Amino acid sequence: MPADAARPGPIADPRLRVVALVGLAFGFSALAEPWALALMVALTLALAWGFGLPPAALARRLRWPGTVVAAVVILLPLMSGETVLAHIGPLTVRAEGLEVATVIALRFLCIVAVAAALLSAVPLPRLVAALRALGLPALMADMALLMLRHVEDLRQGLRRMRVAMRLRGAPAGFWAGQFRANGWALASLLLRSHAQSERIYHAMIVRGHGAARASPEPFRASRRDWTVLIALLLAGSGLVLLEHVL
Repeated sequence: MPADAARPGPIADPRLRVVALVGLAFGFSALAEPWALALMVALTLALAWGFGLPPAALARRLRWPGTVVAAVVILLPLMSGETVLAHIGPLTVRAEGLEVATVIALRFLCIVAVAAALLSAVPLPRLVAALRALGLPALMADMALLMLRHVEDLRQGLRRMRVAMRLRGAPAGFWAGQFRANGWALASLLLRSHAQSERIYHAMIVRGHGAARASPEPFRASRRDWTVLIALLLAGSGLVLLEHVL
């Protein structure tokens, strides 16, 4: 398990973790009131703490999703709405756009944080096996494993090529003359990727992936797993019901 991964947590069965994630994601996506969003954030933090995801690891996992959602947060207040809050040079910040951007950002980041808390302790092959046990077609499961293995091989190959370039005297900084070199290295890896993907796929077939009679990985959910799952689903659906009632 990676050093920054969450601990096994209250739910040991990865199938129930996936079900909990889907249920909470649907519940979070339906919230819009400020008090409901505040409770959503509190539930997310409690979940991350309960599953043992360190704050530093959570911040690292939210870094790239936060970069993506930052574009929405920046653009919506400038493009949507009628009530003007402030003028920043030629730009106008509007209240309605800022409100929508805040709601979208909180929903998105909370769903990503819940996914990190629930799934970071589950190895990827076991996660794919859990999805297959939940009804994912075997072909899609094998494609997911092939993609993950292929991406990992590309990442390792790019790292080796960058180390080799530095040993030969290339600049260490990514932007210090190395942008083109990294582009050529990545292009070379992509050109070799077709043959690599075929070898990986044949190796997976030899190891039994995709076999029609291959026995699925056994999963057993304890009473505690079911109790925590029901509690999480009730918490997510309870927020939605409270928002519609109040």
